[in-house]
Amino acid sequence: MSARPATPTVEQRRMEVQARLDAELRRIIDSGEYAAWFAKTAAFHRYSPTNTAWILAQAPQATKVASYRTWQQVGRQVRHGETGIMVFHPKPYWVDPTSGDRVRPPRSAADRARREQRIGFGIGHVFDVAQTDGDPLPELGRPAPADAPKALADHLEGWCAEQGVTIEARDLPAGLYGYYQRDRDRIVLAAASSPGERLATLAHELSHRQDPELLRAEMVGDRRYYAHNRADCEAVAEAAAHALSARFNHDITGHSAGYIATWVDGDPDRLTELQQRVGKVTASVLPPDQLDLALQAARTQTAVRPAARAARR
Repeated sequence: MSARPATPTVEQRRMEVQARLDAELRRIIDSGEYAAWFAKTAAFHRYSPTNTAWILAQAPQATKVASYRTWQQVGRQVRHGETGIMVFHPKPYWVDPTSGDRVRPPRSAADRARREQRIGFGIGHVFDVAQTDGDPLPELGRPAPADAPKALADHLEGWCAEQGVTIEARDLPAGLYGYYQRDRDRIVLAAASSPGERLATLAHELSHRQDPELLRAEMVGDRRYYAHNRADCEAVAEAAAHALSARFNHDITGHSAGYIATWVDGDPDRLTELQQRVGKVTASVLPPDQLDLALQAARTQTAVRPAARAARR
């Protein structure tokens, strides 16, 4: 009888997934499918950019992913025999700052003062909705693609209103579709643009506002950052705008592909860096999706039940 093949270790699986990701990034660069890549990332806004890349490298067709327990919370069950999608998850731990040795979590304020918390990362697993059975997820009421620009406009304009960002339409020189003024927290859009162009520009300028590197430069008073890194900033804004628009089925590939391709310049590391920045932008602007709403409802019901029982006592 032949011996059973050894089960791969976690480290071996991690290396295999990383190799797959490297190959996928190279394929994207060779094919120029940058816009499609960022459209897919919009579905995983609850995950870090690194985990999003890992998910897409392992399961390119995935649309909504969650842990085994999370799917149970929303009334769905992962089917027996399904293989999980590997992701990183944070694992906090405590150390003695003097020796660097790991210690037990503190049990008092005095213990906490003598110990230091650090964050490590372990390997976890998530599953795509296609790997589960059960209750349907609630719908967001998103319109058909032909009406998607209005839904996108409602979301972006509502987000700006909540954040105190002013939006103005003005006559601008030919070829200038809009701009963002950080000192006045104002986005100006070309009045002569079509509604679709204005939405694409609004998403683009809003992404400039949320770009972590531009925010960092503002905090340290680096007024020259944008001028010295204009191509980088424009690629981040255009890729983020594409991801935001894709969430509402609004395809702006024609606006996005050239910017992104120029910035990446055939370098996988630059594509990875771009995704990190874009992920932070979209995480701050994207609305909840069906899975978010289902989780929120499940947690609300869980919290209400104990309160109702207590009230009956």
